[in-house]
Amino acid sequence: MQHSRQPAGAPGRWTYIAVIFGAALGMLAGYAPLFNATAGVFVRPLATEFGWGRSEASLSYAASMFGLAVVSPLVGTLMDRFGIRRVIAVSALVFGAATACMALQNGSKALWIGLSAVVGVFGAATSVLGYLAVLPQWFDRRLGLALGIAMCGLGAGTVLMPAAAQYLVTGFGWRTAYVVLGIGSVVLSLAACALLRERRAPGRGTAKAPAGEGVSFGQALRSYRLWAIWAVFVLASSATLSLGPHLPAMFADRGFSPADAARSASMVGVGLLAGRILTGILIDRIHAPFVACVFFVGGALGIFLLRASHDYQMLLLATTLIGLTIGAEGDLISYLVRSYFGLRAFGALFGIAFSGYGFGAVIGPVGLGAWFDRHGSYDVPLLALPCMLLAAGVLTLSLGRYLRPGGHAAAVPEPAGA
Repeated sequence: MQHSRQPAGAPGRWTYIAVIFGAALGMLAGYAPLFNATAGVFVRPLATEFGWGRSEASLSYAASMFGLAVVSPLVGTLMDRFGIRRVIAVSALVFGAATACMALQNGSKALWIGLSAVVGVFGAATSVLGYLAVLPQWFDRRLGLALGIAMCGLGAGTVLMPAAAQYLVTGFGWRTAYVVLGIGSVVLSLAACALLRERRAPGRGTAKAPAGEGVSFGQALRSYRLWAIWAVFVLASSATLSLGPHLPAMFADRGFSPADAARSASMVGVGLLAGRILTGILIDRIHAPFVACVFFVGGALGIFLLRASHDYQMLLLATTLIGLTIGAEGDLISYLVRSYFGLRAFGALFGIAFSGYGFGAVIGPVGLGAWFDRHGSYDVPLLALPCMLLAAGVLTLSLGRYLRPGGHAAAVPEPAGA
């Protein structure tokens, strides 16, 4: 893999490979695959045991994403201040313990929501927010490809974790499943941290980005682009991540077996895996907003097929298309922040942009579950969600040109009419 030219004595190729592999391993065992992707597997057994509706059972997913969304800007700031590896390591320990403690649920909704929020707060740094913050320090011309390869870990985790959770729930019960997942996450996350390296001292500029390179935090807060990026991912994640806790139930409602229903979540992971690689390759060669639009349109088509079809193979294609879009979203957040604002305040700005992704994932699952509990059908929401993805695509096109190399805020002209 090519990277920007380094002076004599710079780290060797294996260091770059280790950083990518560490990020991939960390995301495989992090918040998104381990907690989010498996949420749908736990909905039905919990709803059965405690007599909850689907909206109540899916509150765990929403509460954790709310915690993640609220804390993301703070996590980004802490990574700028204390270093990425330290923040990830501490967060991974608490995240794994909190996931294991989900086994202690007794039907109390306060405990269910509160512990899920703790999972989200400490899971934020174990998500793309933490691991993808390392890569822009090491890669420039091939940043997109590096992001795509690392994100394969998340895609692989999204394929493997739902199947593993279903196996554990079926064979040993949902409480044991939570404990095993929590312990496994701690072990793999610490191994990932051992592989990661940073090219910056905490609180200082990076080796590739002196303190003056890029847009300052204050300038970025006044920029149209930052809030447009935030809104894009609110819309996109509301449309796609809303389906995560509900996909297995949607398949079960149509008469498919629990194993077939769990496979639908795994197919989202297959799409994620392909989406990470494709997006990473394309955004190094094609203007990222154009790439985003293509994937958003593909996701809209997937949701339309999910609503209109009853054929199992066609439904799996629909979930794969949705996974492709989710995969693109993960790569794009980091890349857009780097491209439009540089590395001067990257952690904090990445945290803000990522919080939009988190808030969207709060709105979608709760809204979808509440609609189903009231109307007994997903039909109307599945008409609205594609429109949200198309709106996100249009908004992405309004971002305009990237920050020029070595430029400052003045080098990032605002779109006409902004």
